[in-house]
Amino acid sequence: MKKHKGKKALITGGSRGIGLAIALHLASEGTDIAINFRRDEEAASKAAEEIEKLGQKALLLKADISDHKEIKEMFVKLKDSFGDLNYFVSNAVSGVLGPAERIGRLGWKRALDTNARAFMLCVQEALKHFDNSITSIVAISSIGGQTVLPGYTAVGASKAALESLVRYFGREFAPRGINVNAVSGGPIYTASLDYFPEKEKVIEEWKNRTPSGRIGTPEDIAPVVSFLLSEEAAWIQGQTITIDGGLTL
Repeated sequence: MKKHKGKKALITGGSRGIGLAIALHLASEGTDIAINFRRDEEAASKAAEEIEKLGQKALLLKADISDHKEIKEMFVKLKDSFGDLNYFVSNAVSGVLGPAERIGRLGWKRALDTNARAFMLCVQEALKHFDNSITSIVAISSIGGQTVLPGYTAVGASKAALESLVRYFGREFAPRGINVNAVSGGPIYTASLDYFPEKEKVIEEWKNRTPSGRIGTPEDIAPVVSFLLSEEAAWIQGQTITIDGGLTL
């Protein structure tokens, strides 16, 4: 019996990296997937093909979730094409990397708008459009929300705000039977690592500091998200689960 058979999920930033791994894992467990993406239509189309190969429906929703208007339009399209929604996974991320003293107004705004504000607005729209049919919400955070990573100030601060929202939403939505949790990933092999200065040097340092002796993959994150969305995690509420191979111990 597939764990998520007959369910429907929306994943922001679901066409690549961690979002794609989550989409494919949920699809393999019987979930129809709506993928939000911002620009890369080719990657989104390939993701949809992979989901359909697993026997599930795929819906592509192009929208910049840092824009409140585009969020509203996305949820109207989602409701019209998908009907009810069971799961929402907030995965899309954006932000500048560099010294804290050089963070500009636009870089700061982009990080907060995409990584924290969009989560709040998406949840509000989802509940409005789906009449509380959502059963589980998971936000993808980062260990940079609680610990210091080089050049990660803007993104790290936005992830800390995201985790705070998870706690508040968890407390507020629990009486309505809606679970809200977060997954905080350690360094993960995705294209995002390309933006780190001296990437290879940083990766080696992370490996040396991690008891497990490696950095993570998107496939390390996806099963934990799947669990938190499932009925097996019904007693977990407002928590942030760290997956980092022991790096932050």
